[in-house]
Amino acid sequence: MKKLLKQKVNHLESGLPGWVIIIAGALMVLSAISAINTGGVYEKVSATVPPVIMGLVNTLGMVVIYFGYIKGMKTLQKPLTALWWIAIGLNLAGFITTCLGPDYLGYGAAVAALLPLVYLPLGILLWIWYGGNLETVGVLMIVRILIMTLVPVVFYLLGWTESFSGLFIEDILTVAAELIYVWALLRVVWYSRA
Repeated sequence: MKKLLKQKVNHLESGLPGWVIIIAGALMVLSAISAINTGGVYEKVSATVPPVIMGLVNTLGMVVIYFGYIKGMKTLQKPLTALWWIAIGLNLAGFITTCLGPDYLGYGAAVAALLPLVYLPLGILLWIWYGGNLETVGVLMIVRILIMTLVPVVFYLLGWTESFSGLFIEDILTVAAELIYVWALLRVVWYSRA
């Protein structure tokens, strides 16, 4: 049996200017922080920030960076363009449901439930087909989506979301997963600028 040789990819030429990457990264970090439940951060942010602004913060950075991945991977043998576009589409659907406001949380939950159907195959294929930093992105994509979707459900079912310590642990896990994933994504498109 022929051994699968991974194409090592540490950097992608995304064509994104440095300032765009910095703004996209800052938006992704703000998105992670605004989702903190401990101390009512999420409720305070949701009550004071208009839904359109929240939607932009939660969506714009990720969409821009994913578009950079599409551009950067187009020269690779397996660019995964369709999966990247589906991921962008679901993020944009999330933007729309956020803009609709809290009365449409059910639609947002439905969009969130679809995310693993794209992120898991995309992450697995990045992990299997590529080496280097792009492989790391794939592994962290898998870990992130599992943590972001399963941890809140498990904590809710165990009743841990009712206590401060439960919310705090959930926030640590989900925010850490998000920030590590953001770092991995940005590292691939930023270092290509050096």
